[in-house]
Amino acid sequence: MSPSVITPATSRALTTAANARADLGLPAGAPTDEQLGRFIAQASASAASFCRRTFGRETARERFEIDWRRRCDEDADGLLLSCAPAVRILAVKVDGLTLAPSAYELAEQPAHPVSLFYLRHLVDGGPRAWTGRCVTVEYEAGWLLPGESRGDPAATTAPDLPADVERAVIQLVGAAASASGRDMMVKSEDVEGVGSRSFYVQGSTASLPHPEAEATLAQYRRMAFA
Repeated sequence: MSPSVITPATSRALTTAANARADLGLPAGAPTDEQLGRFIAQASASAASFCRRTFGRETARERFEIDWRRRCDEDADGLLLSCAPAVRILAVKVDGLTLAPSAYELAEQPAHPVSLFYLRHLVDGGPRAWTGRCVTVEYEAGWLLPGESRGDPAATTAPDLPADVERAVIQLVGAAASASGRDMMVKSEDVEGVGSRSFYVQGSTASLPHPEAEATLAQYRRMAFA
């Protein structure tokens, strides 16, 4: 069953105006802060849509139906959580009964670029197959986004947004800033006696207006199932 969002991410901007200006060499006021904010919002939304994931921290609830025919030692690996990176488990219920924190653990299996996270059932401190008919888990997942604070004392242990994701979003912002004010259908300009220049035009098979950004974000794209 697909997870449902209990508390949505408070921020969805995958970079800051200061970082975008610095990396792109944009002067203050060009584009305006308001326009740059729109570019960042649009680029962040495009990245999230392309990757089919929410990058910011959110609280999710996920329900697993346990197949009694498959209860065996291999199930002790745990239940694979859909939202990653999982930061912490908030509550676990089996057939409506709340489990003590000592009865489960969050296990990480390193993978590139995003690890896999499993909810393991513990009995006397050791992993065991889940019992019951239905397991419901509430958990925090996502990254700490640029510009967000952990608080003092720290309110979350979420990892920072991967640097290559922010770079890809800044590249998308740069593409939007470059295209601003010109005809997007024009592929090149030739001024006699001055010179010529060509522009990148997104092809029919491309999903994003910057090829390097698309290649980077493709690593973070979640698989879609019909």
